[in-house]
Amino acid sequence: MNNSYEWKPEYSVGNEMLDTQHQQLLQICKDVSGYRCDGSKNSILDFHSILNDLAFYATRHFEAEEELLRRVGYPALESQLSEHAQYNESLVDFLLDAINGKIDRDALEGFLGLWWVKHILLSDMHYCDYVKKLDT
Repeated sequence: MNNSYEWKPEYSVGNEMLDTQHQQLLQICKDVSGYRCDGSKNSILDFHSILNDLAFYATRHFEAEEELLRRVGYPALESQLSEHAQYNESLVDFLLDAINGKIDRDALEGFLGLWWVKHILLSDMHYCDYVKKLDT
């Protein structure tokens, strides 16, 4: 992902709740980009905190997004569920690595950058027409 972690109008899926959640996830991506591990206990705790934020906000977002897509009868829901499961599996790997002392900000940033482009900017855009006029 490039170094621009600012929300852009073209990132909108046309639903205020989902856009707000995507903005929060983008902010966490920005936090990852700015993170530097100096080997101190506080630095390592900061990385764990970022990972926990990623897990918490993604879980909350996935639940809300999946519920909304069910309500509108989105035909590619199974694909969304699969992508969400893949994200969760990858994040668990990062969490386990961090618990075992492996702090790899570059790998995490690379993963999140790909996720942002492939999932949010591509996959999620396919459901825009389904959720634009739905009250959340």
